[in-house]
Amino acid sequence: MAELHQLIDVYKSVPLQGKVRDLLRKITLYNRIQGSIGLEKAVYEVADILRENGFETRIFEVPSSSVKGFMETPASWNAVNGYVEFSIGNESKLRFNYLDHPTLIAAHSPPGEGCSEVKVCKDLSNCAGEAVIVEAPAFVAYREIQARLIILYDSKRYPEAVPYTGLFIGVNDVKNTSVVNIPYNTALKLLSRISRGQRVEVCWKVESSFSTKPMYGLLAYKGDDPGVLYVSHICHPKPGAHDNASGVISNIVVSELVDNSPKKIPHAHLFVPEYSGTIFADKVLPWVPKAVINLDMVGSKQWITNSTLNIVNSPLFMKSMVSSYVYLGVKLVFDEASSFGGFKLPASRYSLSPYTAGSDHDVTILWGLDSAMLNEWPSKYYHTDMDDVDTISQTQIISTSIAASLAGYLVSIDYRRDELEKLFLDYVKAWYHMESIKTGIDASGLSKLLESQVKIEYDPRLTPVSSRYLYSILGLEKYNKLRNIKGAHTFITVYAPLAHIYGVKDYFEMFQLENLLHWTNEEKQVISEAWSTISEKLG
Repeated sequence: MAELHQLIDVYKSVPLQGKVRDLLRKITLYNRIQGSIGLEKAVYEVADILRENGFETRIFEVPSSSVKGFMETPASWNAVNGYVEFSIGNESKLRFNYLDHPTLIAAHSPPGEGCSEVKVCKDLSNCAGEAVIVEAPAFVAYREIQARLIILYDSKRYPEAVPYTGLFIGVNDVKNTSVVNIPYNTALKLLSRISRGQRVEVCWKVESSFSTKPMYGLLAYKGDDPGVLYVSHICHPKPGAHDNASGVISNIVVSELVDNSPKKIPHAHLFVPEYSGTIFADKVLPWVPKAVINLDMVGSKQWITNSTLNIVNSPLFMKSMVSSYVYLGVKLVFDEASSFGGFKLPASRYSLSPYTAGSDHDVTILWGLDSAMLNEWPSKYYHTDMDDVDTISQTQIISTSIAASLAGYLVSIDYRRDELEKLFLDYVKAWYHMESIKTGIDASGLSKLLESQVKIEYDPRLTPVSSRYLYSILGLEKYNKLRNIKGAHTFITVYAPLAHIYGVKDYFEMFQLENLLHWTNEEKQVISEAWSTISEKLG
């Protein structure tokens, strides 16, 4: 174990504070919506940095308005400017400008302008008006509502911030409907006035354009033999500091740290528009990776974001080693506080987490690659215009990068592999037993699953099942029921397809145990009907 502490000391000796500070400023300057000029500039900025550090770099095209498997890529799109202004009687007008609030215009919103009275929509299937206000998934609202302006709000986002939503439509889906976002607090004020019979007027202008130009991703690597692949999605609107400038910067830092390891090992680093780029990245990989570590939302000031660093495991029916190395790396780096007796304790919050879908590790897991994610959740300003650099800690980004670098190094040299595999499985079993006592859900059945894990084969043809695909084949009513069931998204989009393909038994029950869930009979029926439709498409 002494050599691991020596390696950590080597990593800590690399001067990185200034680099992290400067990278935070650079990346968050770009409005990195998928298919935008800002995203393209950010990709080339990172490519220049890695090329200067001696990496082989491959910038690859991601086709816009395209389909692979069960995923779609959006059209290339750029927003130029825009505003939305509300008038309520003789009161001062409420105005939001795109240049001040880069999340104001929903990603891939068509252009448009006008003035109209605001109508409230409570039911998407019965919604009428030139300008309507509604809480709903952006893509679904855009599909279901015939209006010139859709005003979205999100009660789950920070109430004072302008939320981020996206349509992610193709060029053939563009219609005469603009979509904007407003803070929940503002929405409550408007809804209150309208409910009391007051007239609310809105004027708006959205300047945006679509094209068939491809998006771009970046692969940088060193070494001819298979190594660890680090993935970070580089997209999201300005400033997007926690989501996901933090992961991009951590990935860059990891590339430098691994280069400082005492033994030279192969490693690769992928920077992509989320999902859209990853599903096409197999064409540029220099080798089939030994493992994948996804860096998505890391290094925040936890006292501001209220986040915990999660080591997100692969589905437990998969044979996996990388999670054990990531967990060990996090413990070695973050256990820096001392008890009264001098015992080392976590100086920051971290936890093991059951597999959860929602980022690029979904793709690599379906490909059959041993994958784990480092992700902080929850995040106070997630998907809002207040996700800014002042919520990020340079020290935490460096610490997370050291943990990820250490994990990748240990994977590459197969450090005490058999011993750690057994120890980690024993730990996972104990963790679930303790959680069972806490939650009252008996998860003892997982022991059998852990003893019969399946080796998944590499197959880059497989993709997650996108939400838009689910909506298109299920319809509005069934889709809405499904999306409101806890865990259903992870189960339907990744877990069930992979378990089904590899003949895992009782995966409905195993998923609930793995996530310490108990679906009601009604919820099971909704999920079963949806899964029956999807499984037919899998063949």
